[in-house]
Amino acid sequence: MKSLRSKAIILAWAISVLMIAQTAAAGNRKDGGGGGQGSGVTVTINGVLLINQRNGATLAEISGGGFQSGGTPSVSLDDGTRLTVREVSRTMIVASIPKNTADGEYRLTVSTGELSQQNASFGISLGGEMIVDCIDWFRSGPEDEHVHTEVHVVDENGNAVIGAIVTWTAENDVVGVYQTNVSATRDNDGHADGAGCVDPSGSGVTDWFCCIGAGKWDGEIPGKRACDEGRYRAVILDVTAPPATNMVWADEWPRDNFIDLFPKPQ
Repeated sequence: MKSLRSKAIILAWAISVLMIAQTAAAGNRKDGGGGGQGSGVTVTINGVLLINQRNGATLAEISGGGFQSGGTPSVSLDDGTRLTVREVSRTMIVASIPKNTADGEYRLTVSTGELSQQNASFGISLGGEMIVDCIDWFRSGPEDEHVHTEVHVVDENGNAVIGAIVTWTAENDVVGVYQTNVSATRDNDGHADGAGCVDPSGSGVTDWFCCIGAGKWDGEIPGKRACDEGRYRAVILDVTAPPATNMVWADEWPRDNFIDLFPKPQ
């Protein structure tokens, strides 16, 4: 009798342990394990890339996670505009912003359900133009033998644009194009010594690039390399919009930018 009772207790204990293990496994799947499905998956947005379309609409490529946790997600702006979802994966949504959406600042929201972790928002900006306000040339070195260039970018209202990517060539009348530069615009004063930029925005400026090693003076400075003599100028090839914006480059830049580089009189 005692033996039968002991076996029943052991069996009940085993069933209890098995049920606990199954419950824990189900809970893990709900929280995103085993493929990231289930209502408990947290939705996150890491970034939004805005791409202007020929039909006037704007394509939004939304990167993040948890996008397939509750069927097709809902994507909207905080003014009530609903975006048309084109493609969905666990980590990417491609959606279309209607072409009649007004320019301005918005919060874009992705929603897969009613719970707080099933919603995520990200700031975006629609509209605006980018203009290369000025291209600054400046010299350095004990003999002014090095010449540098940097680019300042503003919007149509004269405000600095941070995070735009500028591509430009630097050339001189000795060798032609000697350098192609690519740089993001940053929030700092830059150099802006007046040789090309007069009272620039003070920010929205690229890194600066030096032509050191491009050539040397007649009667080379002992132990130093120097740039070619002559006139230097830059040609802006492209300006791409900062992240989470669809600004366009107005193709405006000072075509007559230049600096003359000659050795100091001995």
